[in-house]
Amino acid sequence: MDVWYPIQVKQKDKVGRPEIDSFEAALQREKRTTGFFVAFDYSEDALEEISAFFKRSGIMIRALTVKDILDEQIARKLV
Repeated sequence: MDVWYPIQVKQKDKVGRPEIDSFEAALQREKRTTGFFVAFDYSEDALEEISAFFKRSGIMIRALTVKDILDEQIARKLV
């Protein structure tokens, strides 16, 4: 099976639309339907582009923040 999900991690305070545009191109080139993007935060333009890209292409980018990931790990340890 050819099932894998691209992951992009940026060590920036806030990711902008140019980084999202580059990731979109990579997803399309690799013919992936879902990708994960991890950053400390996202600009409003970046989040709007993620939504618009899904509407145009059906390809989903899951935008995660470091805080989301850490909160998820903490939540799992408490259960």
